[in-house]
Amino acid sequence: MRQVDSLQEIVEAVKKENESNKILVSQHETNRSAVTLGDEDTESGTRLRVKVMLNNTLYYSEEFQDDTLYEEASEMIKEMKNYAQVKLVGEDEINEIAQVK
Repeated sequence: MRQVDSLQEIVEAVKKENESNKILVSQHETNRSAVTLGDEDTESGTRLRVKVMLNNTLYYSEEFQDDTLYEEASEMIKEMKNYAQVKLVGEDEINEIAQVK
């Protein structure tokens, strides 16, 4: 299994493949620091973690603190649905396959 740095790499691989692709997607929300000081640089709210696996060969994982970047990733996942079957799974399932802790 190869970990890629960009979700775009998986999107491109999906577009190139002619065979049926198996894509697993996990989207998970976690809380940021419980302390909020009201400073614009202080983390508050939630973080959004996305993990995507293609055919058990390519793996992508990212934790987003910027909602705009998360939305871009969500759009790429929607785009992949045009080329392959996307299955939403729990984070644990992807971690087990990728052997990530």
